[in-house]
Amino acid sequence: MKIRIVDDDEKEEDDGKKDVSEPESKKNAEKRLQVEKQMVKVGIFAAVIIAAAMAMLYLGYFKFMQNFDAKYGLYMIYTVISAAVIGMGAWHIKSYRHTFDCSLGMMAGMTIGMMAGFLLGAIIGATNGMFMGSVYGMITGMFIGAWCARCCGIMSIMEGLMAGLMGGIMGAMTTVMMLNDNLVIFMPILIGSIIVIMAGMSVMIYKESSEYRDGIKKKDKYEMFSYVSLIFVLAMLTMFVMLYGPKSVLLAAY
Repeated sequence: MKIRIVDDDEKEEDDGKKDVSEPESKKNAEKRLQVEKQMVKVGIFAAVIIAAAMAMLYLGYFKFMQNFDAKYGLYMIYTVISAAVIGMGAWHIKSYRHTFDCSLGMMAGMTIGMMAGFLLGAIIGATNGMFMGSVYGMITGMFIGAWCARCCGIMSIMEGLMAGLMGGIMGAMTTVMMLNDNLVIFMPILIGSIIVIMAGMSVMIYKESSEYRDGIKKKDKYEMFSYVSLIFVLAMLTMFVMLYGPKSVLLAAY
């Protein structure tokens, strides 16, 4: 039986190693979450800028439109939230895209394409009717789904396209069918459910890409500004389609 005697110098060295390793582990943990922190910043900045722009447009022009608050007030708020949520999901996918295998790329493309198409189709369907809601939801959902998932080849692109097609039509159809049945109560429930699904997608991406987290570089301010600008354009386009796009006979009387 051997007994090892540890002197004071060795104890100090061990304590020093522990003191050094703890800050390093904290730094590594912060580095691993840098993409997620940027994702939250992008969503918040985009929401604030879109809300400010809509407020200025409302005070300068929209408040003089007849029945604007009753027709479009809530849907303007839903547009701000939807654009921010879609933008955050797209940011997370594009940040990890080089780590995706085929199945993860297909899952991400399906989720972002269907949720984007469903949300935007539902908003435009409630204000403009089934035709415009379906067309707008399809176009935006298919584009976002294919664009975000194009890194994994034609299979993930096809998944994004199909999900956007289905989500756009289903979103518009859902809100049109519920126009006379508590749509005001249903919309916050719908948006909350989609936020939960998008959060689940981000958790899935984070966990499935654990091997590559340390190699993901932090995006610069120029790229963050570019994403915020794209989210802003999406929100403004949705707003102008809502206000000036063709309306069905069912909603023309409102």
